[in-house]
Amino acid sequence: MGRALLVVRRSDRVEAEELARVLYRELEVVELPDNYRASPSTYLTPKWVSEIRKILDSGSFSKVYVYDVLSPRHVSYLMKELKVSVEDRVMLILDVLAEHAGSKEAKIQIEMAKLRHQLPLIRDWVRRVKLGELPGFLGPGGYAIDTYYTHVRRRIAKLKRELERIRRVKDIERIRREERGFKHVAIAGYTNAGKTTLFNKLTGENRATGPELLTTTTTKAKMVPIGNSKTVFIDTIGFIRDIPPEIVEAFYATLKEISTASAVILMLDSSDSEEAFSMKLRESMRILVRIGYVGKPLIVALNKVDLVQEEYVRKLGELVERELRGGLWSYRIVPISALKGVNIDLLKKVLEEVLEPPTHLHGVSPAPR
Repeated sequence: MGRALLVVRRSDRVEAEELARVLYRELEVVELPDNYRASPSTYLTPKWVSEIRKILDSGSFSKVYVYDVLSPRHVSYLMKELKVSVEDRVMLILDVLAEHAGSKEAKIQIEMAKLRHQLPLIRDWVRRVKLGELPGFLGPGGYAIDTYYTHVRRRIAKLKRELERIRRVKDIERIRREERGFKHVAIAGYTNAGKTTLFNKLTGENRATGPELLTTTTTKAKMVPIGNSKTVFIDTIGFIRDIPPEIVEAFYATLKEISTASAVILMLDSSDSEEAFSMKLRESMRILVRIGYVGKPLIVALNKVDLVQEEYVRKLGELVERELRGGLWSYRIVPISALKGVNIDLLKKVLEEVLEPPTHLHGVSPAPR
């Protein structure tokens, strides 16, 4: 896909680079300090614009990603100054999701989210063309942009109708399963925590997995008996820090699978640093609250325990205890390795208990002796 330049604050660099490298093998990074204060009118100050322009002049770049939420004014200014396509954090995430999208539902969701995010920018272009600030932009000027704006609005309306139809079908399927006594267990968590690996291990499926972020773009459900319960496991899209509202809206049907589940397995990566682990735990909890999953069983799976020392896993378990104790969920904590199969039987036993109340006992489930 050519070559891209990424502009990102220091503390966001790891996540942003992982996302951008899904799309671009050749990537240049301009690192802003964490205390950088964006200009209200231009986002980047003249000093940073000049530095980025020098980098762009030294090579062939097809896109600049700014890993933040940009206003239409920011994008218009930066495109005018840098003479290259400029997109923000939301569009980068959507571009990565589009790279992995396979189902019709995922493609519709992503296209609609992109168009909705671009609509204010197109509206800004219309305004600027009429003011004479962007003469001849997009071909024959204002008429072309007005026409394109109308086309985008109609396209969004059409996609929304298609998506609502898909959602109704999913809702009916879920309700029918519930009426037949099926329990739904959503496997949720931060992107790249091992959700799909666990789904495959529990169901015998062979869904694609990989080190890239956001590889799952649509839900997959499969029924597996757990004790006396007919349990439908659901693999879901990965969480990401400060998940943008456009993505929450676009993936409403996917996230609803979590909010309506009988129980949630929250996957956390035990190989993360304590700081990253804590951030992802808190962000996951915020997202669960935001989508309405509260007051139900939560099984916290400390995944990838095969990569770290037992003492570190115990420390992470204590950290989870402190965050969840007296909170919004009845919870259990289970250390596992989805890839190596460590404690999968223990996880199934805990699932059997929480799906057949009364059970919701707090605490870390020890490994069987």
